[in-house]
Amino acid sequence: MEADIKGLQRKVVASGVRPLRSIHGDTGIPLSGGRTLPWRVWRRWNAPAGYYTEAWYLIDPQTREVLAERERPAVHIWGLQSLTELVDDVTEPLALLPGSYTIVFALGGVRGGELSVATAEVAAAGAA
Repeated sequence: MEADIKGLQRKVVASGVRPLRSIHGDTGIPLSGGRTLPWRVWRRWNAPAGYYTEAWYLIDPQTREVLAERERPAVHIWGLQSLTELVDDVTEPLALLPGSYTIVFALGGVRGGELSVATAEVAAAGAA
């Protein structure tokens, strides 16, 4: 059996989104009054070693509109023998409706994976 070494070999092998405050749950993006509360996006890349521009995009899956994005101009990826974990905390509120969205991950301009994420209103007592 031979290894498949065709293509760009850039992929996200694990990812997730969760509120920064555990009172808001352990997965998804929390909302209060239709605005996001602080949340975290994490992903583990497997790609050839080097420096890349890395980005993720929060997309409305119905319209394909990009609602939010983050870009890092130069991240160091350790290489195919290991995983490189990247984490972003999103603290600026964003207007969103409760529902399902998609996060698309890209490394060096190449799509490496995507993740479905839900948004939901949280209890008023835990929103602050």
